Amino acid sequence: MRIAMLCVGSRGDVQPMVALGVRLRRRGHDVLLAVPSDLVGLAERAGLVAVSAGVDAREFLQSADGQRLLAAGDSRRYLTALARKRAAVIGDVQDALIGAVRGADVIVASRLVEDDAAVLAEHARIPLVCLHYAPSRPNRAIAPYFVTVRRLPGPLTALLHTVAARVHWRAIAGSVNALRARLGMTPVREPTGHRLARAGTTEIQAYSRVLVPAIAGWDPYRPTVGFLGLDAATRARIGEHGTAPDLARWLDDGDPPVYLGFGSMPAVEPDRMLGMLRDLPGRVLVGAGWDVPPSRNLFVAGALDHDAVLPRCRAAVHHGGAGTTAAALRAGLPSLVCAVLGDQPFWGERLRALGAGDWLRFADLDARRLGDGIARLLAPDARESAARLAGRLAAEGDGTDRAADLVEAAARPRP
Repeated sequence: MRIAMLCVGSRGDVQPMVALGVRLRRRGHDVLLAVPSDLVGLAERAGLVAVSAGVDAREFLQSADGQRLLAAGDSRRYLTALARKRAAVIGDVQDALIGAVRGADVIVASRLVEDDAAVLAEHARIPLVCLHYAPSRPNRAIAPYFVTVRRLPGPLTALLHTVAARVHWRAIAGSVNALRARLGMTPVREPTGHRLARAGTTEIQAYSRVLVPAIAGWDPYRPTVGFLGLDAATRARIGEHGTAPDLARWLDDGDPPVYLGFGSMPAVEPDRMLGMLRDLPGRVLVGAGWDVPPSRNLFVAGALDHDAVLPRCRAAVHHGGAGTTAAALRAGLPSLVCAVLGDQPFWGERLRALGAGDWLRFADLDARRLGDGIARLLAPDARESAARLAGRLAAEGDGTDRAADLVEAAARPRP
């Protein structure tokens, strides 16, 4: 079976797709990934065939404007800028996606490209499988995380989902219908999510029931499978397996450190962050590309194997991406989430509700808040809660095989 996997976003968006692609390839399927051009190499090192999705995600994330907007924590202005960027590149992205799905038997798409993927699947008359890293479809329990992470009455939560879907559709309807016209299809007025729900499209919820219990009213086409992670063999192929000798020696030479890393989020000025870190008690391991020589209490590393390194730490400070949140919890670490945008405040709020961490806006991060936040993480109750969640996550297991089963099942004719 030929499977076209489409993903646009940062590494946090692409890595679970790579994990699923590797698993499907091992099952004998012909897998092609279309990902941002800056992440094609990651997919290829993992052993997959990959092509550019027509955009460089890092170009915007690391641009002066992108970094400024991310660091400011203004989601509305950032999303406005992202919409302008999308409008500028959507033609190239759609060209790339059309080429990627040619001859496919099934399409797997991440959240940011599922609107275009739905058009391509309908045109080719092949199944579509969506991959979601946080709950985003209408329900009465969890509000749209772009709007609020507060728990609201069920009717108000449902209304917010209706409004959010309409706002999103108004922003992208033009480009979706332009793609449909290009393919000789009639225009549509209904939001993509509504059409997919009516068609019974499989929408894999690639996160854990430990953090997000099953949502009442969601049909069986929205199964929660657990987080999707890279296995050790794949991490070795991409060059991020185990612990580098110099880091291993540093970890051996003192108490477990606090881990601090923000993934693809703002590249904070090293001087400002180092000033915060110097006031902290204990040792700190930083995952960043800064050129800072190690000392007894500080080690700055580049890309790290979270599965190998985090179990040797005592707490984590990070941006709250779904993958990093899962990695910290699997290691039994309470987390301080410094959320920038997207689903990051949602995961921070889930950790707070479960007693395994806390969160604040990245834009509000300063030395006092960082120190106070870490102190809360090191309290016995937070550490015990994180340890309990780690045990439950271990019992649940990795969700990659379950996701692969669902992709295969979606490609089979329904009775």
